[in-house]
Amino acid sequence: MRKQTSRRVALCGVLAAMMIVVMLLGTMIPLSTYACPALAGVISIPVIWEFGAPTGGLLYAAVSILSLLLTPDKEAALLFALLLGWYPILRPKLQHLRQRPLRIILKLVIFNLAICLVYALLLFVFTSPDLQAEAAGYTLPLLMGTLVLGNVTFFVYDLLLARVSNLYVYRLRPKLFSSHF
Repeated sequence: MRKQTSRRVALCGVLAAMMIVVMLLGTMIPLSTYACPALAGVISIPVIWEFGAPTGGLLYAAVSILSLLLTPDKEAALLFALLLGWYPILRPKLQHLRQRPLRIILKLVIFNLAICLVYALLLFVFTSPDLQAEAAGYTLPLLMGTLVLGNVTFFVYDLLLARVSNLYVYRLRPKLFSSHF
C-alpha cells in the first residue's frame, strides 16, 4: 500500500511539473495559446490510466490552479482549466456511449459551451484591453468561421487523445511498469 501511494504521488508530481512547464512555455512561444493547454492535457493520460479519474481530477485541479496563478497568458490558462484539462478525464466515459451520433453531438456541445465560457470570462471578467479591442473588430462570418475551425480542431484533439492513449497502453505502459524492476 505504501509503495502504491509513493508511486502515485511521485508520478503525479512529476507530470504536474511537466504540465506547468508546458503551460509556461505557452507564454514564450507565439501562437501557442491553444497548443500548450492541449499538450498539457495529453500529459495527464498516464495518471488517468494508472490511477483512475479521481486522481486525474486532482492532478487537473492542481495544474489548473497553478496555471491560473503562475502563467501570464490567462487565455491559455482558462482554456486548460475550462476545457482541455478535464476533457481527457471525461473522454473515456464519453467513449462508452454506444450511439456514435449522440457521442459526437455531446462532444460538440461540451466544446462549444466551454469555449463560449472561456471567451465570455476573458471579455467580461478578466478584461484585457487588447482582447476587447481585437474582439470589437470581429464580424459575424469571422466568428462563425473561427468556431467551425475550432470544432474541427477539437475533433483532431479528440483523435490525438485516442492515439496517445493507445500508444501509452500498448507500447509505453508494458515497458514502464513491467515486473522486471
